[in-house]
Amino acid sequence: MTKFSIQAAHEQVNPLGLLDDVHDMESNGIERCWTSDHYMPWCDTGASGGAAWPWLGAALARTNTITIGTGITPPILRYNPAVVAQVFATLGFMFPNRVFLTVGRGEALNEVPSGNHWPSSRERFERLKEAIQIIKTLWEEDWVSFKGKYYELKDSKLYTKPKAPIPLYIAGLGPQSARLAGEQGDGFVTNELNVDKIKNKIFPALKEGTNAVGKDYDSVQKILFIPGSYDEDKQKALRSISFWKGSMIKAFFDVDVHDPRQIEENGKVVGDDTMQKMLLVVSSPKEAIEKLKPYVDAGFTEIVITNSSPDRQKMVKLLAREVIPHFS
Repeated sequence: MTKFSIQAAHEQVNPLGLLDDVHDMESNGIERCWTSDHYMPWCDTGASGGAAWPWLGAALARTNTITIGTGITPPILRYNPAVVAQVFATLGFMFPNRVFLTVGRGEALNEVPSGNHWPSSRERFERLKEAIQIIKTLWEEDWVSFKGKYYELKDSKLYTKPKAPIPLYIAGLGPQSARLAGEQGDGFVTNELNVDKIKNKIFPALKEGTNAVGKDYDSVQKILFIPGSYDEDKQKALRSISFWKGSMIKAFFDVDVHDPRQIEENGKVVGDDTMQKMLLVVSSPKEAIEKLKPYVDAGFTEIVITNSSPDRQKMVKLLAREVIPHFS
C-alpha cells in the first residue's frame, strides 16, 4: 500500500505557518511530515527561508505522533557530516521513532551563497558516500576515527545517541544515486516524474544496489516528491504552484545557478500547460486520484506532496478524506 505524506516547504511558507500546518496534518491522520532543508529558496518573489533544524525540534515538540524528517539534507558542504549525525541523534533521543533523515548531493542555491565552491557531480557523490559512512558509524559505534578523501574524524564520539534506529534515506534523480540507496539506505527519494525512467532505469538500479549487499529490495522504501496544489478553482491552484517553476528545470539541481532571482526568471519559460501535465495541479478528488495512480502503479511506497495550495488545509483534507482511503 502506498502512503501519502506532505512536505512542509520552508521556501514558500514561514516557519510559524508550517508549525500550524504540521499540527493540522497530525489532526487529520497524516502519518509523516517532510521538511525542506534549504538556505535559499527556488524563487525570490514571495519566498521564505526558515532553517529546518530548529523547526524540526519545535514541530516534534508541538505534535505527539507524527513522524518528521528532512527532504533533503546535504551533508557535504555547508553541513559537516559529523554535525548532521549529532543533530539527528539528539532528535532521535528526544523523539524516538519519530525522526528520519534524507541526504543528497545538494543544490548550488544552498551551498554557494553560504560560502562554498560548487564541485562537480562526481565530487559531490564521493563526498556523499563518505558522509553517509560517517553518520551511520557515529550513530552506531562509540569512538570513531575516519580518514577519507574529503573528511577526517579523530577520536570522535556521540555521547547522546538515538534511542531507536533513525531511517536514513538517500535522494537523487538517476541510477547512480538509486544504486547507492539500495546499498546504504533505508529508502530512495526522488522527484523524477517520468514513469518510464523510474520503472526502466531508476528502480532497476535500486534493485542492483540491494542485490549487491544481500538486502531485500521490497524492504527499501521508494519515495516520490511531487509539488501539489488543490483548489476548486484551477486558476487559483496554478497561480499558487507557479512558485515552483524554477525547480522544474532539472539542470538547476546540478549546475551552479544559485541566485533565486535568476532561477525565477528562467522558470518563466515553464507554462501553465506544463505545470498541469507534470505536477499535481487539481481541482477535484477524482483528478487527484487519476494523476497519482501511475506513480502508485509504478511501485512507490510513499508519495510526498509539496503542499503549494492557496489554502493548504484543503490539500491536507483532500489527502486524508479522499486520496488515502481510495488507495487503501
